[in-house]
Amino acid sequence: MPPSRRRTTLLPATALAAVALAASGCSAGGAPAGGPAAGRSPYRAVAVEEPSDPSGWTLPLMTYQPDEEQRRTLVRAEQTLVRSCMKGFGLRWEPSAELPVVGPRNAMDWRYGIHDARLAATRGFQPEAAQQERYERALRAEDAEPRLSPDAEVVLGGSGLPPEALAAAGPEVRAGTFHGRRIPEGGCFTVARDRLGTSAYGSSQLVARLSGRSFPEATKDPAVKAVFGRWSACMKAEGFTYADPTALFDDPRFGREPHPVTPLETSTALADIRCRGTLRLAETWHAAETRLQNRYIEENKERLETERRALDRAVGNARKALAEGDGRS
Repeated sequence: MPPSRRRTTLLPATALAAVALAASGCSAGGAPAGGPAAGRSPYRAVAVEEPSDPSGWTLPLMTYQPDEEQRRTLVRAEQTLVRSCMKGFGLRWEPSAELPVVGPRNAMDWRYGIHDARLAATRGFQPEAAQQERYERALRAEDAEPRLSPDAEVVLGGSGLPPEALAAAGPEVRAGTFHGRRIPEGGCFTVARDRLGTSAYGSSQLVARLSGRSFPEATKDPAVKAVFGRWSACMKAEGFTYADPTALFDDPRFGREPHPVTPLETSTALADIRCRGTLRLAETWHAAETRLQNRYIEENKERLETERRALDRAVGNARKALAEGDGRS
């Protein structure tokens, strides 16, 4: 069974960036807490030069991960195959609707920080209120959907379900059959994923690990450290004390979940955007991360090419499954 889709984290810079920092053990430990410097108003208006929009940028390792079209193809094929498998047991299953986007548009959008001054002026580091409301509304609708019976849950997820889910099923299902038919060990999800040849929509764990590593490692690049120092000085001139942008990412006052917007948050966000835009901070950080990822690719070329071929096979399997119309009523 897939994990819960409920979003519990809304990070002030980029979800991917903060996750990478957390995974690598990096933090802003020892950095001064952000806040207005003595004698300066934290809420004064600032002239804002917006940073570049990185949502269209790429990184070298993305070559080895599915693009959005491939991911959607794999998702649709998995859903089709699961539906077909469940139908074979006399059960009807439909996937939940895809949740609407909230916050960054893709993995690159907020990777190096926010960049929309119009949004920051009213929302600080948070996504648009309408986006958040649509997302919460979709979650409520999903929670209100009819639930599968305990037996059907086991047919869907197999023996990998939590013990309490298995215990709730009837004796026949706990013994491994449903209406006399053997339940696959991993349920219909495993049947679908075995057919496609991927359990993660074509995503490579190696690529994910290297991508998570490149983000914090790039902060050690001399050019990045230098621009971080200039950003810190720029922020201090505006009345905010942060050692570097990662300290801003970690500021608990700006939250990891939806919260009331404050003048401090919007003024900090606007100062951050102005300093990033003036210094072209995202470009420097992206260039350093690009160099690192190119190095990783050279060091792991053979394994990455194997991963890429596996992705291509999975996408081919997905297209074949969809063309065959598995699971159509």
